[in-house]
Amino acid sequence: MKLNSSGGGPFNILRLRAIIVTIAVSLVPFTSLAKTIVLDGSLKSRIKVSQQMGFSVERPLNKLSFRFALPQSFSNKFVFQKVDNLNIRFTPEPSELKDETDGFGNRFRVVTWNGLRSPVSVKIDFEVELSSELRAESSTTSFPLKDIPDKEKVFLKPTKMVQSDSQDIIKISRQLTSSAITEYEAVSSILNYVIDHVRYTYNPPQYDALWTLKTGTGNCQNFAHLSMALLRAAGIPARIVGGITLKESWKVPVDENSYLVQSMGQGGHAWIEIYFPDLGWLSYDPQQSKQFTSSRHIKQTHGLDSDDINDSWRASPYLPEYNELIEAKFISDSINLKPAGVSDRAPKAYLLSNRFIAKKVIPEIKPEIEAPSLPEGKTFEFGNMEFPTLVELYQVIGDKGVRILDKETAEYVTSRYVYAQAFTIPETIELEMISLAMRKFGGDGTVYIDLVMDERGRPGMRGIRSSPLFIENIPRRPGYYWVDFAFPEKVKLDKGRYWIVLRHSGDVIMNWFYIPGNPYGDADDTRSTLKGYRWEDIQNFDFVFKVKAKRL
Repeated sequence: MKLNSSGGGPFNILRLRAIIVTIAVSLVPFTSLAKTIVLDGSLKSRIKVSQQMGFSVERPLNKLSFRFALPQSFSNKFVFQKVDNLNIRFTPEPSELKDETDGFGNRFRVVTWNGLRSPVSVKIDFEVELSSELRAESSTTSFPLKDIPDKEKVFLKPTKMVQSDSQDIIKISRQLTSSAITEYEAVSSILNYVIDHVRYTYNPPQYDALWTLKTGTGNCQNFAHLSMALLRAAGIPARIVGGITLKESWKVPVDENSYLVQSMGQGGHAWIEIYFPDLGWLSYDPQQSKQFTSSRHIKQTHGLDSDDINDSWRASPYLPEYNELIEAKFISDSINLKPAGVSDRAPKAYLLSNRFIAKKVIPEIKPEIEAPSLPEGKTFEFGNMEFPTLVELYQVIGDKGVRILDKETAEYVTSRYVYAQAFTIPETIELEMISLAMRKFGGDGTVYIDLVMDERGRPGMRGIRSSPLFIENIPRRPGYYWVDFAFPEKVKLDKGRYWIVLRHSGDVIMNWFYIPGNPYGDADDTRSTLKGYRWEDIQNFDFVFKVKAKRL
């Protein structure tokens, strides 16, 4: 495994003062734990939230009716949420306003404007107290479930988004739960399968469970719908949750030298709740956690599928464009967690859990992650090839606009931390260019990347540096777009694992777009460091990149 640059040869990063001072370093190899990290402790936060939604009125509207969810207090075995100081303001004042509560207990406000000739703004301000207690728990519920209360049986019904009556869904559900003797075992097997089977993508054309199963892709709504379909097919009540996640990251200790950084992006999000007869409804985020959700998850609604929980609007003679901005200020934030010393063997992506007693290990069913196959021909590309230049906020269904439960996910990567993304190649290639999905916000200076070889699971000290890009030469555009990094010499990459390390000079302000859930490679392929060489933090996402190369 070596990296060659015709002409100048490889450089040693330790000699570059721009990276770190000369120092003798003994890198401690990361001890890979099983992928479900079991924790003890708590998360407690109090937050001021401002959610501003609006519509662009380009020409007169005869009528606009907007139905949106209101945040509310709730609690279950491990999660507590209390909402107060709720204040809602409208510009202009609506012609009609009413509150309604649906059959699931969700609270909505329905607002109507007549004769609109100016943009509409709806601002919701509230404070929320959130806490998650990660303590040891056990369940005595056997599998298959018996004696489910009538009021919970509704969450066994199939819907057009959750096709739990499909033979394809039923077959996989039975296969996954065939060895389960407890509900917890059945739930864990199903969720491990979904996490490993589905790769996160933005702007999927469909959100239903069958489409998700067949394509193996989707966003948070797809994860939720497929999970619920498999659970309901197994006779386990499950419901979707709609709400907001906040971008404030938090760290989970993995061992003495490493932390797993949790970051979800700020905006609409969907997760699920699963019913245990002896414990009640428990919170699960298929992209992050089991039996609980973090103090960055604010629940608004729950239902049979996303049609029950999404904000929606109707208008005539046309549907106006929708926009949304969420801001959050943490009044207090306490993260007190420690590894419990016990972990499951699945899934491949990192998942967080409290200590939960299970009597038996369920065989894992998951696809293998393979290195990209390199096509014949002169030039090819690989990486996150399905990256959208913009993430859509809503979709139009017939005469109705419906908010999409997804959010912008990006990291401020020209801050005090340094970030790196790994990829693996199965054979020798000649590198032409590396592109990153980024957005310029301002400042001055340059950005460039170091492409370095892997050393014991982390970025190493040998590699090649790209040509610098001056910030003034990078266009400013709405959304995120490919920024291309070229190299001064031809670069030959032998078979192996490499890291893209983003560097900068001056006061550059740029974000690097990411996709939750490590969909490209494995759970350890995105890291950050504060010291310059330790790479102590593992991210729960993949940065969006693509590589252009020639096959040798």
